[in-house]
Amino acid sequence: MTTRAIGLVVLLVLMARPGHAQGADTAAKAGAAPDPAVLTPALIDQGRKIFHGPGNCSACHGDKLEGGPVAPSLRGPTWRHIDGSYDAIIHRVDEGMPGTAMVAHPGGISETQVLMAATYIYAVSHGLAKP
Repeated sequence: MTTRAIGLVVLLVLMARPGHAQGADTAAKAGAAPDPAVLTPALIDQGRKIFHGPGNCSACHGDKLEGGPVAPSLRGPTWRHIDGSYDAIIHRVDEGMPGTAMVAHPGGISETQVLMAATYIYAVSHGLAKP
């Protein structure tokens, strides 16, 4: 999948979403999963690169999403502050968590990169990809 095609998929996902802050709580309660079109190997790999690169997520959550002294595991099946649904993951990366080291858009990543990182985290935590 080309970078342009990945961007198009992400754009379609963004357009289909009701809004992160408003829709995340409702979708999280329902345990929402991402659209299968998002769970492509190319998009998951892009998310992996963001998680380990510009998002700097691995610095706190570990190279294998195992967690550490600063941040919790992202491997599931149980989560510390969210239910592990796709929308809840997006909401956390998009909004951060006040009172913790988890900031909104870690590393200054874009909205598109938030979705890619969330796709990777969701895929790994649900056994659909390796860290």
